[in-house]
Amino acid sequence: MEKVFVYQQKEYDPAGIREVAREIIDGSGVSPKGKSVFVKPSFVYPSHSPATVGVVTQPPFVRGVVQALLDLGARKVMVGEDSVLGPSRAAFYAMGIYPYIHDIATPIYFDEERHKMVDVPNPVIQGSFVVPAIWPEADLFVSLPKIKVNQFAKVTLSVKNNLGFQRQGPRVHNHNDGTLQEKIADLYRVRPPDLVLADSIVAGEGQGPMLARPYELGVMVGGANGVAVDAVACRLMGFDPFEIDHLCYLEDAGIGPLSDRDIEVVGEKVSDFAHDFDRPSTQLVGIHPNLRVFQGSERCCTNGCRGMVRCALDAWLENNAPLREMNIIVGKGVGDLPKKLPRARTLVVGDCAVEHASRGHFIRGCPPRPMRTAMTLASFQTPLIVTPSRYRDLASTHQPDSGISKAEHVFNQWMIPNPMLYRDIGKGYVAGYGWKAAKFFRPVF
Repeated sequence: MEKVFVYQQKEYDPAGIREVAREIIDGSGVSPKGKSVFVKPSFVYPSHSPATVGVVTQPPFVRGVVQALLDLGARKVMVGEDSVLGPSRAAFYAMGIYPYIHDIATPIYFDEERHKMVDVPNPVIQGSFVVPAIWPEADLFVSLPKIKVNQFAKVTLSVKNNLGFQRQGPRVHNHNDGTLQEKIADLYRVRPPDLVLADSIVAGEGQGPMLARPYELGVMVGGANGVAVDAVACRLMGFDPFEIDHLCYLEDAGIGPLSDRDIEVVGEKVSDFAHDFDRPSTQLVGIHPNLRVFQGSERCCTNGCRGMVRCALDAWLENNAPLREMNIIVGKGVGDLPKKLPRARTLVVGDCAVEHASRGHFIRGCPPRPMRTAMTLASFQTPLIVTPSRYRDLASTHQPDSGISKAEHVFNQWMIPNPMLYRDIGKGYVAGYGWKAAKFFRPVF
């Protein structure tokens, strides 16, 4: 019988989070005393905008958990994460995490760490992974996922959080129908967390992961078995954990239970806080009058090219931004195409559609990297020059209490409409590539 703890916590108050985290750690039987603790939050689409509170693990949550670990005797705490936007430091700057951890934890940037190959015995689909060595070698591994829905894996919880240990190239390998759920299960077994403390104070529903809408669950969920924690989190979200394939693979392997009969919930009743989360869509056909989609009938992966394209389009669809006319060819078995399909307004996505590569701008990959898909799609939608009328349209959505100027808001929305602050991401690029340059050019005596 695995214990999962569900305690009420309505605010991102580090002191309150610290107290609840201590209760969960004590109750789980995990002792950080004298150990070097590695903590991994989820900064997958990093931003400290209020609009993304349901997308990423919040900095006050990280601080409260780190303080609890130190209270209970941790010798050292490290907070590590990567970025899908470039150097790992970009995620830390974009999250605004430094003021919350500078005095209590050491930041770990995955792209600056030594990596190693780790084998997984009896894999479902992938038997080895290249990961930051600090992950499997740490004394104690604590996972801090954000509870949210996911267009590719249905949910993002502690098991899915481990996908962040891979850089963009390896991450998209096996990111297709029939392989993604299996890969997630295999990667989890590289090093299951010793402790999970899930940020579900505000969770994410709708078009997650990138544009999940905030939903206030008002609880913290945790325990020593990640599969059991994820099973309870699923029920809080209105999902049956048995519909999540990567969890089923892990239960079959004996890693953790999914059934209520095998899980003791300590604290609040799940039914008192459960909410049927809006689930994400990967539909492409018929979603916008200015969008013509030619979709393969033989293969068009929800977990691959189709999902990547929809995830990129959501930046416009979810923000009610103008979408210019364009054509998208995706998948295998598209069939006959119109003869007069304007090449300059046509995007061909993924290796399955390679036979139509000459009909438009072709993005190679199986699937293509998500940021490449997003930036290519943006190039179809965004004029290089911002006209006065375009400036006025973008400026009209500026919120005076957002903390940024109207001009910066326009710049943020110019390429891809999203709540990320490019000045913070830019700092991460300067710091990340500056560090690499300094390392390359340092004198050797």
